[in-house]
Order: sequence, then structure tokens, then C-alpha cells
Amino acid sequence: MNARKYTYNNSTLTIVFGDILESKAEVIVSSDDTGVSMVGGISGAIRRAGGEYIRDDAQKKLPAQVGDVIVSTAGNLPHQKYVFHCLSVNFEHKMEVFEGLRSNTDDMNNYILQHSVDKCFRLLQALDLHSIAFPCIGAGLAHIPLKQVAENMADVISSNLCKTQKPYEIELYLYESTGFDNDRQKMSEMDYIDMFENFAIKSALYQHETEAEVKRMTRETGTRPKVALSDIPKREEMHHQVFISYSRKDMESVNMLRDLLERNGISYWIDKEGIFSGENYKEVIVDAIETAKAVIFVSSLNSNASINVIRELGYAVKQCRTIIPVMLDDTPFAKSVRLDIADIHQINFSADSASEKELITSILYAMDFN
Repeated sequence: MNARKYTYNNSTLTIVFGDILESKAEVIVSSDDTGVSMVGGISGAIRRAGGEYIRDDAQKKLPAQVGDVIVSTAGNLPHQKYVFHCLSVNFEHKMEVFEGLRSNTDDMNNYILQHSVDKCFRLLQALDLHSIAFPCIGAGLAHIPLKQVAENMADVISSNLCKTQKPYEIELYLYESTGFDNDRQKMSEMDYIDMFENFAIKSALYQHETEAEVKRMTRETGTRPKVALSDIPKREEMHHQVFISYSRKDMESVNMLRDLLERNGISYWIDKEGIFSGENYKEVIVDAIETAKAVIFVSSLNSNASINVIRELGYAVKQCRTIIPVMLDDTPFAKSVRLDIADIHQINFSADSASEKELITSILYAMDFN
């Protein structure tokens, strides 16, 4: 079967019916358990091809839970820089139930697929990488139905590619000749029809909506939008619990905060590129604050000097959103918001277990209160 290619902005997604170990992508993705045992299927094939050091390096990052992604060396793999280990099944083969999820298999499978694939894209950005090869995550040892894998991977991959202008090269391998699973040897193109249909629909729908929205905005404003329309989040698509107000100069600490929220199943909204704080897109910030239950104010010398952060806090106060100050240093609050938040309990965030627990408790309380 010939590879099928789909285009999103400057990125491409290629669906390949073949062996993932033949990929030349910078990253190869392994679907594994929470012990990163790498004993069979895709993970076993990667270990045999790249060496035991891949597993040894990955296991240094444990413990982890299903839905997480662990980054390891690529060992002796000839083309890759890293292996991303998507943890799709508990090491003891027991179903884990996360707070906020109903305790049924569909919810858990959706969480595993969406969270792990989305984390892979975040890691690509953080590591300044542009190509990655995915298997069908969870379709092996985790026994996630292929139809569910197709729907979730199509949603998350398409969503991420639609929201960026960066040139990513994504590969999705549908058949892996690992020699460990006889049932997988019998898979044919027809068995993956759901995967083809989901990506074809997502790609066509994206192209149609983008063209229609460009025409509408050009007609209404007389000019083409300066920010890609696919980058502009819509209010009806916002389902986050927390809004993060911060200075981009503090991104390293903010990324630690984001990881903490993700580990605890708390959804958040953040203006990662800083493009929505400008005059043309203030309505996006307004929608994001109004949707949130709480606002985390990452307080620092940088953020208290940022006019955009001060505006966000001022609006959050007017909307009666719970403000949770997370202190990166001992800089006093900016005078323009000091009267509004001076008496609010402050959390000294040092990424230790005590401050992390205090922050999560405060967020959960705010969510219950609102």
C-alpha cells in the first residue's frame, strides 16, 4: 500500500503501512507499560534494535502513571535522537482510576490516548524537534479498540497540527512487523479503514473551515488576519479549569507548574506564544478567563512588571474568579492589583512535595467553591 499524506498548515502527516523501525524521524514513539519493561510488541522491537540502554535510561525517570510520556535516549537506533515512551497500560495490568474520570474503560482509554499524544507534541516543541513517528498507541498490550485509537489519535494529532505554523513531519505506522504478535501479522489495509477515514475527514474539515473563516474575516475587516486562524482558540472549545497568568520570561518555572497540573488531571489554559495578549486578540484572553474556575498568578519580578499580566488579573478580579498567587520570588505585588490580592494566601512554589500539594489542594477547593 502506498503511504497516505495529509497537509495541515506547514506540516504533513503521513500514514504508513509498514515497519516503524524504518522511520528516519527524530523521535520514535514506543507504547509501553508504567514499568517501561519493553518486553514485547513495538517496545520490544525498539529495545532489541536500539539496545538495553534505552530501557535503562527510561526507567531512571520512573515512577510514572498511564497517560504519561517518558523521554529516553535512542540508544543505537540509526536515525533517532530520542524515544518517547507513551505509557498505555499499568505495569501490574490493573485499571487505574483518575480523579475526575468515570471509572469505565472508555474514559480511561480516551484519557491515555489524548494525554500521551498531546504530551508528545509539547515535548517536540520543548526539545525543538520537527519529526516524530507514532505507532497505534495502546492497540497492543493495552487492548484499546483500534476504532477508539483511530478517533483519538486523529483528533489530537489534527488539533495540534491545526494550531501551529511550524513545519512538523508526523508519521503514523499502522503495521509493525515485530514478530511478537501473530494477530498483528494478519492486519490488512481494510482493518485500518477507521484510521484513514478519521484523518481524511479531519484534514478536509480543517481546510474547509480555514478557507471559510479567512474569507469571512477578510470581508469584515478588509484585511487578512495577522495570526493564523487555526491558532485562534474558540470559546466553545475551551473546557479548562485553570487560567495561568505569567510572564514568558519565567517559562522554565511555568513548565514545571504545567507538568504538575497535568499529573493531577487539572486542565489549564495558557497563552504559550504570547500572541493573544495584544490589542487584536484580547477577546481570547477574556473568554479564557471567564471559562476558568481559578486563575493562577505566577508572581515574580517579571510578571509584576508585565502590563498584560496586570490586565489579566484585574479582569479576573472583576469576574470574581479565585486568584491563586504562586510565588517564584519575594517581589511585592504590582500596586495596581495589590489592594485586590494582598490578603490572598500565597504559595511559595519550589516544586517540592509540600508546595505542590498545597497548590493542588487550593485549586481543587476553588473548583468546588465555584
